[in-house]
Amino acid sequence: MRRIVALGVVLLFACSLFAQSYRIYGGKDYEDYLGKWAIPYDSESIWNRHSTYGSKYGGKSIWNKYGPYGNPYNPYSPWNSYSSNPPVLVDKDNRIVCYLTCAITAEPKMRELMKSILEQFDEVADDPEQFFKEVVKDHHQYVRQLPQSIYIHDK
Repeated sequence: MRRIVALGVVLLFACSLFAQSYRIYGGKDYEDYLGKWAIPYDSESIWNRHSTYGSKYGGKSIWNKYGPYGNPYNPYSPWNSYSSNPPVLVDKDNRIVCYLTCAITAEPKMRELMKSILEQFDEVADDPEQFFKEVVKDHHQYVRQLPQSIYIHDK
């Protein structure tokens, strides 16, 4: 009986992780879909190095330092501390939950995480899942209690 209860708790936890993923959009008018802030096993997760959005070679990946969203000098990159339009995390209701940036204007917990990634960018880009497991762990701690403010156009 305990095993069934434990399995049920694990399944509920796993379902809540999938249900609470956030989409990431970038670009001038946030028109480019950049994947999800979700567990590494999600096929669109930025933490899944085998996904389009988690690969360091993907054209719209934040891990591709030669692409527009991974280049620290691009105004749309989360790694540009002076970015005027960094990517955003969007909830299921198309509200911006927070900006994905290391800029001083970022929510402090997110800025701390992003600066940590930036300091070891090449290692994280090689294996974002490992960084997720070691540092992010409960990825909702970075976005769960952030204010849900600005609505953006429907995606």
